[in-house]
Amino acid sequence: MTWYQQPPAPATPQDAASKRTRRWSGIAFALFLPVLFLAKLALLTTSEASKCLMYGGCEPFPGALFLSLVGGVLLTFVVALAAPRLTVQRVALGVQLLLEVAAVNVVLAYP
Repeated sequence: MTWYQQPPAPATPQDAASKRTRRWSGIAFALFLPVLFLAKLALLTTSEASKCLMYGGCEPFPGALFLSLVGGVLLTFVVALAAPRLTVQRVALGVQLLLEVAAVNVVLAYP
């Protein structure tokens, strides 16, 4: 007896767009830490940051702000992956990217 397997149902354009949104959200999240590291490394190559590192006198790093931004990035990443509607996924992806840019700017602003 042979089993007839039905071909998979054709994906709707909305399913394909949802998959793309999830993929871009994952790519942005995976690149977030390397971008933060490279931004800090680039910042430390400036003369002001190296003087600050060697002799002190820097402004304190806003850890609470940075951690809240990173937490927001994590939250929007989860929402972008788990949301059932495409519009929610797109909004979450946009907010995720904005929060990532804000976190990188915080790293660049404080040596």
